[in-house]
Amino acid sequence: MSSLSPAVRAALVSATAVGAAFGLSGCGALISALGGGNTLELAVGDCFIEDEMYSVGSDSEVTDVPLVDCSEEHDSEIYYLYDLEGDSFPGLEAARADADETCTAQAFTDFVGVEYAESEIYASYLVPTELSWNTADDREVVCYLFTDEMTTGSLEGANR
Repeated sequence: MSSLSPAVRAALVSATAVGAAFGLSGCGALISALGGGNTLELAVGDCFIEDEMYSVGSDSEVTDVPLVDCSEEHDSEIYYLYDLEGDSFPGLEAARADADETCTAQAFTDFVGVEYAESEIYASYLVPTELSWNTADDREVVCYLFTDEMTTGSLEGANR
C-alpha cells in the first residue's frame, strides 16, 4: 500500500490520469476507421506496454495499441469498456470528465478488488475524438489499468 494518504494519492493519481488521457485521446481515430489501427477492436483483458502505445500514436491521438500476451511482461491492461451516450460528440473535455469519473468508480473496484483511492494501481482511458465519432460511429471509452512496474498475468482481483 502506498505511504501517501488516500486523499493525496487520489489527487496525484487524478492528475496523472488526466495528463495521460490528454495524450491518449483518439480512441478509434480516422486511421482505425480506415483499417490502420486496432482501437475499435480492443477488449477487456487485452494487455500492453503503455510507453509502446505512445510510440505508435501521435501526440494527440492513439490509433493502434500494440498488444502483448498477458503472460508476457506488460504494465497496462484493459478492464472496462463503455459507450458515451448522445447523438452528437460531447467534446473532448466532457468525454474525458465522463471517463475519469467512470473509469475510477465501480468498474475499477469490481476488476481490481479495492477502491481506486486505496489502490496501488492507476487508471487511465482512451476516448473518441470528434473525427472518430463522426466517421466511424466511435462512442467507446476504453478504461485501462497501469502500474509503475512491469507485471505478468492479469491484474483482475489483484486486491492492491
